Amino acid sequence: MPPIAFPSIAALALLLLAGAPPDETITVAADRLSKAQARKAAGTYVKAGLPSIPDYGQYARWRGPLCIGVLGIPDKALAARVQGRIAAAAVDAGLATGKAGCRPNLTVAFTDDARGLVAEVRARKRSALPAFEPRLFAALDSPRLPVRWWHVLAPTGAGGGVGTPDSGALASASSNATQLGNVLPAGPNAVGTNSWNSSLIDTNLSVWARAGVAVVDVNLATGVSLDALADYVALVMIAPMRMPLGSPGVPSVLSLFEPGAKPAGLTSWDRAFIKGLYRIQMNRSAQRQRQQLLSAMAAELAPDAATEADAQDDDPQTPQP
Repeated sequence: MPPIAFPSIAALALLLLAGAPPDETITVAADRLSKAQARKAAGTYVKAGLPSIPDYGQYARWRGPLCIGVLGIPDKALAARVQGRIAAAAVDAGLATGKAGCRPNLTVAFTDDARGLVAEVRARKRSALPAFEPRLFAALDSPRLPVRWWHVLAPTGAGGGVGTPDSGALASASSNATQLGNVLPAGPNAVGTNSWNSSLIDTNLSVWARAGVAVVDVNLATGVSLDALADYVALVMIAPMRMPLGSPGVPSVLSLFEPGAKPAGLTSWDRAFIKGLYRIQMNRSAQRQRQQLLSAMAAELAPDAATEADAQDDDPQTPQP
C-alpha cells in the first residue's frame, strides 16, 4: 500500500466535534412492528446493502479473527477510538478479533484524497483489489463518495478447503457422452471443489472475505461524527456490503450521508442485520441465504409478534463449516 496522505488536523477536528453530545435529549416513540412488517422492511434494507448478484452466487462474510488497522490519523487516541468501535461491531457479529500486533486484514485509511489514493493502489498493486467489476470500479473512482471500500473474497469447499477455478476446463470435457458444461458452472467466477453430496441445496461452496479496505475522504465526510463514521465503516466492511449503497428505508447508520437527520451510530436494524448475516448457512445459494437472513432479522426486530411462516432450510443434515 502506498503512503497515506495525512488529513488535516482541522478536518479531523470537525469530524470529532460533530459527535459532541447535543444539549437536549430527544425521545422517539414508535409502534411495535408485526413480524410481517419487520420482514418487509428488512427486505428493503437487505436490498440496499447486499449485492444483487453476489460473487460466486453467495453472500460472503468473514471467518475471523478480524485484525483491524487504522491509517492516516496521527492522533493515536482517535485512531484507537475508530478501531475500538469497529472491533465492537465485529464482536457483536460473533467474530474474534486479533491480538495486539496482528497483521491487519481489515484496513481503514483516512486521507484528503480518497480517489487519488485508490488510483495509486490500483497502479502500484493491482492484486490488492478484487477482479474488475464496472459498478464497483466506477464507485471507487467517484469524486463524491465520502467512504469507498472493497473486499477480497475467497471461495472454499464445504470442509474449508480452497476452491479451484477449474470448472471452465472441466466444462470442455465430457462424461458418458454428456457435456459437463451442461451441468457444471462456467465463466470467470466459476469455482470447482473436490467435495460432493446428494443434497439438492448444498452448494459445496462457501465464500469468505480474506481482506478488506475502506478509504475515508475526510473532506467529503466533514459534518458527521467520528463515532457514527466508524460504525458506518464497521457495518459496510463486516457485512460485506455493496457499493454504492441504496437507501435502507429504516433507521440505519447507512443513511449517514443522506440529507436530513443523522444517525448517531449503529441502530437496532443494523445490529439485527449483522447478527442475522452471521447466522445464515454459508454453503447455500444467495436466494436461500437471503430468506434465512430476512427471517432472522424479523425474529430479532419483532420477537413478540405472532409466529408466521418463515423460510426454512430443508436440509438440516448438512454440516456447516
